[in-house]
Amino acid sequence: MTRPEISIVIPLLDEVENVDELLTRTLAALDDLGRPGEVICVDDGSRDGTFAALRRWTARDPRLTAVRLARHFGQAAALGAGVDRARGAVIVPMDGDLQNDPADIGALVATLEGGQYDVVSGWRRVRQDPLHRRVPSWLANRLISRLGGIALHDTGCTLKAYRATVARNLPLYGGTHRFLPLLAHWQGARITEQPVRHHPRRRGRSKYGLERTVAVLFDLVLLRTLAREEPRRRRHRVAAVVRGTEPRD
Repeated sequence: MTRPEISIVIPLLDEVENVDELLTRTLAALDDLGRPGEVICVDDGSRDGTFAALRRWTARDPRLTAVRLARHFGQAAALGAGVDRARGAVIVPMDGDLQNDPADIGALVATLEGGQYDVVSGWRRVRQDPLHRRVPSWLANRLISRLGGIALHDTGCTLKAYRATVARNLPLYGGTHRFLPLLAHWQGARITEQPVRHHPRRRGRSKYGLERTVAVLFDLVLLRTLAREEPRRRRHRVAAVVRGTEPRD
């Protein structure tokens, strides 16, 4: 297969109900770009058949790679496992629950390739989440902007476009996925924000509960520590990798 120019990285946890529509729409978005690309799906220890569904898709499309972590390590580690395997010059992370819209990928990539920025961060301007998710997110965004010196409305949106040289240098462990634009900014990356669509979850169960709200607020206290640390070794272990097969006659 031609070396991909764009790598889409999708962490998943118990999303078997969404896999088929997710990959249908994501591959269609890749087709619309008209460029060589790949989709790397990272199963973060699912127990519902998510990886089996991903394996079926890899048998149908050579652009797909399925990675299975040995257990549940968290979203940052799952993103790290995908970034480690990404071959494109542009890396686009995206959630696997279909709240992010794959149709927005092209616009983010176009802005990135305009040459002025290293990261184009999605902004869920009309967010389709319950109040108990939106309030902590609003607070976190305000504090991140104040503490970090970066004016973004929505640092927590997974859907972003990165230059691969930036993404590969981000510390992806623990809860750092919540602060990636800030960490990239501290490393000197040029960042802009662009509105993206956001959809309510239609299938599957949200992984966001009270414990994650507490974790977000606690992690804010550690922001300055993160700024001083060197990126540590990524703490995940891969159990299996299945790449898409070449089409057969």
